[in-house]
Amino acid sequence: MKHSQTPAPSGGKRIGVIIAVIVLSAALIIGVGYGAMRILNPKSADDPTSATAAGEVVTINDSVMGDIELKTVKGAEVNTYTADNLVTDENGVPSYYENGKKISHLGVDLSEFQGDVDFAAMKEAGVEFVMLRIGGRYYGDDGVLYTDNKFDTNYEKAKAAGLKVGAYFFSQAISAEDAKQEANYALEKLNKRQLDYPIALDWENIAEEEARTDKVMGDQLTDIAETFCDTIEAAGYKSIVYSNTQQMFIMYDFETMKDYDFWLADYREFPTMYYKFDMWQYTMTGSIAGVEGTVDMNISFTDFAD
Repeated sequence: MKHSQTPAPSGGKRIGVIIAVIVLSAALIIGVGYGAMRILNPKSADDPTSATAAGEVVTINDSVMGDIELKTVKGAEVNTYTADNLVTDENGVPSYYENGKKISHLGVDLSEFQGDVDFAAMKEAGVEFVMLRIGGRYYGDDGVLYTDNKFDTNYEKAKAAGLKVGAYFFSQAISAEDAKQEANYALEKLNKRQLDYPIALDWENIAEEEARTDKVMGDQLTDIAETFCDTIEAAGYKSIVYSNTQQMFIMYDFETMKDYDFWLADYREFPTMYYKFDMWQYTMTGSIAGVEGTVDMNISFTDFAD
């Protein structure tokens, strides 16, 4: 998706570049994320990711970030998904199986940037759920909130087509107060409409331009996510946090976030996050009937609509 300050609202999903400029030196110490974390050596993206637990320390050989040592978080669920259970069809669409039974659900995330969408054609092509941008915050200093111009139409058409619906809010919060404001704004625009899937906090760095979020640190982002999700849940909706592997490792304090659901963006052949996540955005250049051009595509390992 796109980032634009004017005239169109921001709402992209390019957080894969959040940590693109991090220098992975041989002794870099990062005291946030899952506890004190050490990134030892950079790695080639062609190398497989593996993890080895020894006591309270997990050593992760990540194909993007390199060799990582981190302190385990008591009570945090570990990712148990395996590449052997993932089946990808001729169109590049993955499905995940457990004990021979398909458990994953195919979804797309949409905003006004996709224009007019044929939701019936999308459903016919196998899509089961959509995550619709409800709005966001501009990334300039003023941080003005906005509504996605297509949300109302997309919601009604998706429901009419028999698709399950969730939502996301493009966040540029820099404080818990901002996060509460964003959550309440999303709830107001939703106007008590029914959702099957969660409302996602889509907090992103803006790598290509100066933004109000540039100086946000891990403890602040943890407070932002916790406040947004708790506000959403208090209103009777499910919540989820959109992130990528780098952001999850480096920014979030999982002593706090271990009980929250995550929607992981990872464009490798198989997601390698060490801890549990519920949804996987596997491409931002997907193609599906009903949408002109490319679109972000996802599978959910959890049936939130159940």
